[in-house]
Formats: sequence, structure tokens, C-alpha cells
Amino acid sequence: MTFKDFYLQEKKKPSPAKIFIDEIAALTHRSPNTIRMWIQGHQTPDELAKAILAERFGVDASTLFPTKKI
Repeated sequence: MTFKDFYLQEKKKPSPAKIFIDEIAALTHRSPNTIRMWIQGHQTPDELAKAILAERFGVDASTLFPTKKI
């Protein structure tokens, strides 16, 4: 196996960000695209999903998803 082959093998592995998104998607039963929307602030999860995430991270839901100030 060449050095380039090792690189190409590593390149095929999912990034830590993708692994995180997939884990949260599975945990909340939402699509990865929905999780990306939460991360970007374009959408917010419903109360059940917020509670699941708060428990998962050991942080209050209002800390994870603060209300936007106008």
C-alpha cells in the first residue's frame, strides 16, 4: 500500500462534524439536514428534541438554544 493509498483511505472516513450530526439525527429521529438547520440557527428543535439534547449534553435547553433578541 502506498502513502497515497493511506491518504485516500483516510479521506473516505467521515469527518468528526458528520459523525456528530449523524449521532444527533439518530438520537432525535430527525434528518441530518434538520440538524444542520439547527446548527445554523435557521430552525429550532421542538421541545421534545430540546429536552433530549439537554439530557445528552448535560446542559439546560435554554443554554443550548438561547432565544433570539430582536
